[in-house]
Amino acid sequence: MGAEKALVVGATDDEFTMITDGLRVPLRLIPPMLLLRRIGVDREVIGPYLAANGSQRRKGGAAVIGRFISDSIFRSTVVRAADARGEADTWVYAFSWPSPTRRWSLHCLDVPFWFDGLDLEGVAAIAGDRPPRALADAVHGSAVALVRDRDPGWPTWASAPGTARVFGGPSSAPDVVRDAFASVAALV
Repeated sequence: MGAEKALVVGATDDEFTMITDGLRVPLRLIPPMLLLRRIGVDREVIGPYLAANGSQRRKGGAAVIGRFISDSIFRSTVVRAADARGEADTWVYAFSWPSPTRRWSLHCLDVPFWFDGLDLEGVAAIAGDRPPRALADAVHGSAVALVRDRDPGWPTWASAPGTARVFGGPSSAPDVVRDAFASVAALV
């Protein structure tokens, strides 16, 4: 049911990492492996998860816990949803641009970019005073292309499993990434 509908599904990189910001100092000396064990993560998951999230580990234990929460609730669900749709037209994206006011690519930061609403009330609180216009053009352009052409401009999940469009990633990274959600593989 619903397979005839084209779907774009994605998440920001750090949906809820900001909730652990106040724990940066208290958790700075505790190894991430111990922190994950303490919150009940299975031992079999911890090693592969930490191995796939080296850049987050370098940011400290609070960042790892925040990313784990984001990955468990949102990012792994994106992968499961895309997989569940089988051959149905499904495109996956990751929104990676970090908020200049909140440090992270946090929950709903992508919304004003999808709807080209950078000048709307309240957006500056999460996207700063000058969010990148080119990023909004790319994201909103993909939304328009999906409606107009039934194709946002990158391969479907079924045609290239694991492939996603990364919006706002590091400038050296390509826009379309083959294993954009590899960091959540241990959770899927």
